[in-house]
Amino acid sequence: MFSVFRWRSLLNLLFKSECNLCRRDSLAPICDRCQTKLDGLQHRNRERLWRLSLPVWVWGQYRDELKQAITMMKYNNRPQIGDHLGECLGRMWLQQAKAERLKHPPIAVVPLPMHVKKRRDRGFDQAEAIAQGFCRVTGLPLVAQGLQRVRPTQALFDLSPNERQLELDRALQVGAARAELKRLDRTILLVDDIFTTGATARAGAMALRSAGFSVYGLAAIATTAR
Repeated sequence: MFSVFRWRSLLNLLFKSECNLCRRDSLAPICDRCQTKLDGLQHRNRERLWRLSLPVWVWGQYRDELKQAITMMKYNNRPQIGDHLGECLGRMWLQQAKAERLKHPPIAVVPLPMHVKKRRDRGFDQAEAIAQGFCRVTGLPLVAQGLQRVRPTQALFDLSPNERQLELDRALQVGAARAELKRLDRTILLVDDIFTTGATARAGAMALRSAGFSVYGLAAIATTAR
């Protein structure tokens, strides 16, 4: 009988899979060694983010290997990294709910979208890739077109909070899946890759609430907040 390790070796030979970060043989998008490094970057002060006006559930700190993974996902056409990180976020969501005895309301998941031109240039939407992994683990329904970005916006990273808010003014609106959101009749959890000031999440929440939908909060892979 083959051991797990012999099966893994055989599958590596057949499919030539490798870790997206270190290029070592790996059946998963991230190898066990790199995953251990990522796990060491999990955020240790999550409770403070739950108390924001728009609650935020975040997996890790945006630095070192996690920053590398997110950057590689976005700029090296690696949606599989986003899907994998979404699974990590989903497991955290379930574990946290169990540990804190949280009873979340019925939820539908809506990724914060890119503009259609930017998505076409990149080849995929990173928030949607993350949401797919998240929903696979949690079993929550994904409504990929719950929001749409109706005009392109410049990169927000170097802008002040006020500049971010102005840049996002009316940039997001309810998307083509409005009828699906109404049919599901669930409160909405937004999903994104990085939480910084929360300007994008607030803009998305405002668009949904203005259309009569309830927004629960945001789940994100990483944050710059300590």
